[in-house]
Amino acid sequence: MDVNLPANADCLKQREILDALPALVFLEREGRIVYANAEARQMMGHAEGEWIPRPVEDVLWGLMPGTAEPQTELAGTRCGSPFHATLPTANGRLLAVEGTYCLTNAELRESVIVAHPGGRGRAPKSRLMEDVLASIPEAVAIEHGGHVLYTNPAFTRMFGYTAEEAGGGSLRELIVPEERLSEHATLAQGVNDRGRVTVETVRRNKAGETVEVKLQMAPLLVDGARAGYVYTFRDVAECNASKDEMQHNAMHDALTGLPNRALFLDHVDLALSRLARHPERTCGVLSLNLDRFREVNDALGHAAGDALLKDVAARLRHALRPEDSAARLGGDEFAVLVEDIATAGSLESVAERILMEMTRPFEVFGHPVLSGASIGAAVAAEHMEPDLLVRDACQAMYCAKHAGGGRYELFGEPVETQVGAGRRSSKPV
Repeated sequence: MDVNLPANADCLKQREILDALPALVFLEREGRIVYANAEARQMMGHAEGEWIPRPVEDVLWGLMPGTAEPQTELAGTRCGSPFHATLPTANGRLLAVEGTYCLTNAELRESVIVAHPGGRGRAPKSRLMEDVLASIPEAVAIEHGGHVLYTNPAFTRMFGYTAEEAGGGSLRELIVPEERLSEHATLAQGVNDRGRVTVETVRRNKAGETVEVKLQMAPLLVDGARAGYVYTFRDVAECNASKDEMQHNAMHDALTGLPNRALFLDHVDLALSRLARHPERTCGVLSLNLDRFREVNDALGHAAGDALLKDVAARLRHALRPEDSAARLGGDEFAVLVEDIATAGSLESVAERILMEMTRPFEVFGHPVLSGASIGAAVAAEHMEPDLLVRDACQAMYCAKHAGGGRYELFGEPVETQVGAGRRSSKPV
C-alpha cells in the first residue's frame, strides 16, 4: 500500500478504504510515513496528492523511528499497541493524539498507525484495524508471550480459524503439524539469531489438511525488546499459479488466447531445429490477413471487430491438425506453423482448408459478416532463421491481397491471373 506504487485497482481500493475511515491513518515503512489518509492530510494541511514520505518522528512526536513502535508496554490488545503522541497541525498548533499501531509486513518493516485526537469519540479499535487489514492478501498472525494476539481475515481464509478461535491460543499448537514441531523451534531460534527467517514449509488448517506455505517469521519489538513474533504466510500453490498465469499472459494474445508473436517465433525456431535433424521432412508458415476487417470495425464498431477476431481464432483451431499451431501476430494478422510436411503441396492443402473456413459467413452480434482472407505460404529452407520464414510468408500474403484477396500465394512463385473469387488458376479453393 505504498503511496509510490502504481495506482492499480487494488491500491485504489485500499486508499478508498483508508480515506473513508473516521480516523487519522498513516502507513509506515522503515521509519518513514509513506502515506496519510484524507483525514490526516486535512488535519496537517496537505491537499490530495501532496503527501511526501517523511520520518515518523517528524509526523508523530513520541513514536520510535524504524517500526513505529510506541514507547509503552504492549497492552495485549488484539489489534496492536496503544500510544500517545503529538501531531503538528496545519495552523501551527500541536495536537495530542492517541491510537494504536500494528505491524503488517515484517519483511518490509511496514506498519499501520491509527490515531485520534485525545478524548475524541471513535470507533472500536479492533473494528478499525480489521477494516484496514482486511485488504492485506497475506495471512498475518501476531504472537505475544506464546499467545496469539491477532490474526487477519486472510489467516482465516487460509487456515479456517476465525480470529476468536485463534485468539489467546498457541500458533504452534494450532497450525504446526506434529512432524514440524522441531522446525518451529528452529525458526524461532533463527529469528533470535538473525532477526528474520523465510522458509517454504507446510502448515495444517482447521480441517487437518496440509497447506504449502512460504512463511516469514520476524520479531515483534516493543521498546526495542523482543516481545513476540509476527508471522506472514503465503500460499505456495497460489503463488505458483499466479506465476504460471503471468507467464501464460506474457506469451499469449489476451483477446483470442492464441500464442503471440514471441511464442510463435519460439515454436518456429523449434520446428527449424528439428528440420536440421530430419531434413527429409520440412515445415512451413502461413500468414493470414482478413480481407474486410476494417469494414466490420467501421460498420459495427470495435467490439464487433474483437468478436470477429475471436471467431477467426476458433476456426483456425478447427482447421488445423493437432501438430500445427496458430498465433495472432497483431491486429487482424494471424500465422500458422505447419510441421512435418514432405512437399509444398501439403502446406497448400492446409491453406485451402483455412480459406474454405474463412469464406463461410461469420455471425457477429446477430449480423452476418462476410470477411474472407488472404493467405501467404512459405516453405522452410535449410539453415533458415524463424523471422525470415515468417517474413517470406507475409510477403506472399501481401501478394495475395494485392491480387484481389480471397486466395493464397506460395512464396517464390509468380502471381497468376485470378479466374474466380477465392481461387488461383492452378490452386482452386
